Amino acid sequence: MGTGSDTAVRSALVALVDDSDALAWQVRAGAATALSAADSDLAVPALANALTDLNADVRKAAVLALSRHRAVEDARTALATATTDSDADVRACATRAL
Repeated sequence: MGTGSDTAVRSALVALVDDSDALAWQVRAGAATALSAADSDLAVPALANALTDLNADVRKAAVLALSRHRAVEDARTALATATTDSDADVRACATRAL
């Protein structure tokens, strides 16, 4: 099942990425990864928001997913922001994506 064609699945993924209080970081990171295949108009805002997650693995997953959307200006803006992340892996992935 492709996440780009199922509105309910895409909406659920966005909700999972945004729920940093209730869900394990692994779930949030997995949702961010899955959003790499979603439509940019849905994925990019959720992934940009995930760049503020407290867990570096979630932020890295968001950066990697955003790199699939780098043709979109908002994705490039989010990636540029991630180049100043506190985690070296996140910064490196964001720099490579740009």
